[in-house]
Amino acid sequence: MKRFKIAVLSILLSILSLSIFSSTGYVCSCLPPGTPQEEMAKMDAVFSGKVLDVKEKFNSTTEVKISVSETWKGVTSKEVVVYTAMDSAACGVFFEKDKEYLVYAHLEDGEYTTYLCSRTAELAQAQADLKELGEGTEPTEAFKDSTSFSTQNALIGALGLVVVLGACFFYRWKSTK
Repeated sequence: MKRFKIAVLSILLSILSLSIFSSTGYVCSCLPPGTPQEEMAKMDAVFSGKVLDVKEKFNSTTEVKISVSETWKGVTSKEVVVYTAMDSAACGVFFEKDKEYLVYAHLEDGEYTTYLCSRTAELAQAQADLKELGEGTEPTEAFKDSTSFSTQNALIGALGLVVVLGACFFYRWKSTK
């Protein structure tokens, strides 16, 4: 009986150690995307353009600044910033500076995001999509960088600082009485 308990315990420890110490690989898996028209209906933005800049961010995302040449949906600005995961294992799209892309993007928390499972592709490989989408329009608005520091943000920050300092002075004045 003692040997049976030792054997069962050994097997359980082996299984447990395999599950704890085995490396789990996460791989992006997608269902095949629909047609360009179906995907355009699902997305918030569809546009083509040239990559101006690619920056890796601290939170495992890549920020891609694109000069928009043609738009089919959701984008009226001449430049757009798009975010994607940093690598393809996390479903990120690999963008290269100075190359042109057809981008299908979602709008999440005011930012455009794209992923490997969308129809986003280098423009040279997206000719069938361009044919099905037809002719787009040229963007008309200047680039609005939503991440830039504005005067309104400075005013709100200064007002908040004044309120906090006023509360501190009031509390100190009340506590000295």
